[in-house]
Amino acid sequence: MVAAAFTVDLDKPLVFQVGHLEEQYQEWVHQPIVSKEGPRFFENGVLEFWNLIKLFSTPSTTPGLFGGGLLGYVIYDCTHYYLHHGQPSSDPAKHLKKYHLNHHFRIQTKGFGITSTVWDHVFGTLPSTKAADKST
Repeated sequence: MVAAAFTVDLDKPLVFQVGHLEEQYQEWVHQPIVSKEGPRFFENGVLEFWNLIKLFSTPSTTPGLFGGGLLGYVIYDCTHYYLHHGQPSSDPAKHLKKYHLNHHFRIQTKGFGITSTVWDHVFGTLPSTKAADKST
């Protein structure tokens, strides 16, 4: 028995329909959707949050936001590479390397901070000092 192909109704929110496409998803997602308003992902307009992006993304701020985000990512990536492959000589860099390698090889469920421990404090993923001291 061959099942009938599922079609997406563009008058309804997409978020609950796309999962029913199964194997047809790859083909469907690469087809253009031509409509005046564009498809809605959610039925509730409040959840269509990307309209807020227009408030912060003016033509004068967009290049700065994009460039700042890109620069931040490059700094993060270079720091991550250095922590794995570099030989730090200063105490703060040595501590950060020890902290990061503990995350990879001893306490994988804690210590996600790559360039600092700030977000581990915020999200409660800071490893205990006893676990961190085991690597010395």
